[in-house]
Amino acid sequence: MNNDKILKLARSRMAEAIEADRENREEALDDLEKLVGKQWPDDIRKEREAEGKPCLTMNRMPQFVRQVTGDIRRMNPAINVMPADEGASSETAEIYEGLIRQIEYASNASRIYERAAELAAGSSIGWFRILTEYESDDSFLQEIKLKGIRNSLSVYCDPKAELPTREDAGYLFITEQMARDEFDEAYPGKSASDVEVDGTTDGLEHWQEGDKVVVAEYFWKEPVDREIVLLADGSVVAAEDFVAPMPAIKRRKVNTHKVMWSKISGQDVLEGPQELPTRFIPVVAVTGEEWHVGDRVHRSSVIRYAKDAQQMYNYWRSAQTEFAGMQPKAPYLVTAKQIAGLEQFWNEANSKNRPYLPYNPDEKAPGAPQRATPPISSQAMLEQVMGAAEDMKATTGIYDSALGQSSNEKSGVAIRQRQMESDVSTSIYSDNMAEAIATAGRILVDMIPKIYDTKRNVRILGKDDAEKMTTINDQQIALSQGGQAVAVPVNDLTVGKYDIRVNVGPNYATKRQETAEGMLEFIRVVPGAAQVTGDLIANAMDWPNADQFAERLKKGLPPQFRDPEDMSPEEQQQMQAAMQQQAQQAQAQQAAMQIEMRKAGAEAVEAEADAQKAQFEVMNEQLELAAKNGQLNAAVSQLVQAEVARALSMMTAQQQQGPAPIF
Repeated sequence: MNNDKILKLARSRMAEAIEADRENREEALDDLEKLVGKQWPDDIRKEREAEGKPCLTMNRMPQFVRQVTGDIRRMNPAINVMPADEGASSETAEIYEGLIRQIEYASNASRIYERAAELAAGSSIGWFRILTEYESDDSFLQEIKLKGIRNSLSVYCDPKAELPTREDAGYLFITEQMARDEFDEAYPGKSASDVEVDGTTDGLEHWQEGDKVVVAEYFWKEPVDREIVLLADGSVVAAEDFVAPMPAIKRRKVNTHKVMWSKISGQDVLEGPQELPTRFIPVVAVTGEEWHVGDRVHRSSVIRYAKDAQQMYNYWRSAQTEFAGMQPKAPYLVTAKQIAGLEQFWNEANSKNRPYLPYNPDEKAPGAPQRATPPISSQAMLEQVMGAAEDMKATTGIYDSALGQSSNEKSGVAIRQRQMESDVSTSIYSDNMAEAIATAGRILVDMIPKIYDTKRNVRILGKDDAEKMTTINDQQIALSQGGQAVAVPVNDLTVGKYDIRVNVGPNYATKRQETAEGMLEFIRVVPGAAQVTGDLIANAMDWPNADQFAERLKKGLPPQFRDPEDMSPEEQQQMQAAMQQQAQQAQAQQAAMQIEMRKAGAEAVEAEADAQKAQFEVMNEQLELAAKNGQLNAAVSQLVQAEVARALSMMTAQQQQGPAPIF
């Protein structure tokens, strides 16, 4: 598109975005004003101040927002990268993951995520973005950075976007306000439009009002038709990248898009347009709770429905103060005779703190003067104050136990259950935060191979925050099966597809502390384990020089528990000699066992032969006796039947036990 078409479409889309989200933006602005303490309507405040009435603000809104954001700060979300196709590898996925950690560390991403979540909890939506910058002023290499968007009302998004992170938006604007002289200096020769900005109409629909210039970064997805080709080896390439001799199996057209960016003033294109190296608009939303009412989207914050209760709380606290202030101090009941000549002391009794008040005895009023009954506060006002406080808890779903205050629950189980109820009622904010970080991870994985596309050394961070330099997109020479030298890619980030998963839980420092506590508890139960695990326990500690403790303990371990790389050459030789001696001893023991087994087998064979010999002698004696008695045939028949039965019994036993061992 040319510049005129870009501007015409941008103005139309901005008007559409403003009109569709006007109500939500007005409510979000009101949420923020109530959050910072602007809780009295201007006309009521002026009226009360003119009459000398107190106008107190007991702001309880921040504590509810802090409860939600405090839970979010404990999430410690981590972006994990996983291979998603055959061209990807777990080793390269680890490089992606470490590079993302480095990008987050260099950008102070935890603060960016938390700030966006705070805005979502306080006003229903927050934003952050992903962009690229040159590494330095004397470099052509770019790096990816995350950046927060301080004013969530400066972002205007496609109202057709449905996902909480708005990653399905077709367009998006980020606006900023500039004085005219600043605009002329930054963009000489460019046309500008003035706009009056009041927080709810800071769009580009008012072109000739006020003394401010609105400049907007304009992102949009532009449709693209392209053709892809399936090759004989199963790979898919763009048609323009297809070259012979690899045969093509299939072709098809794909309707996709590219993401464009331009900076505009409403009447002129200031920078761009240019294509961004990603298929996502690199701006991510962290939303609060959303309800779809027909075609309209209603978005709310933590305090949205507690604002009225907060105003009632302020009113009744002010009314209590006013009521007590209008009550005179309790007067003394005296007679004229009791204070005669002492009027100066008694006239100043309620204004000065005297150590004593003299009086004249009066026989008609025995005793000293007494104060009248003091004014009593209104019970109805106190009930209204307490009711407003409870309404704030009920509308936010956050109760005393979650706010760190004592309540009716006495047992630990009951307290945890009430805290769980509060966490569940506000879990949508934590879930949306995790989903926003997942979207950021997908954008980073999509951008990294396009930005880090040449051979370069990059710093990556491990899960334990350990830094190391790694060369990416490198090649090494290797021999093919035919004996030819070929270039093999090493750590090539441009090959393969990767997916992400966000894990939420304790960070590495917390896990390390929990690990150390678990190890100490284990060696209390099994004290002997400390002799071979002392180095691991010391390494898990978080005090200074713990690593040196671990190294010294490791040197005292038995050889079989030590890593050969940590041994000196002399220790390695000693370990090898000990292992050889152990192997020889094991061989000698095995040989002795074989001799004993053979000896036992021979003795068993000899015993079996003796048994058979004795059995034959018995049989001969039986046959001789049967022959003398004329019963030889019957005796032979019985002996044959007995031998057959014994043979069958032995065969059955061998089949059940399996084949006999061979020595």
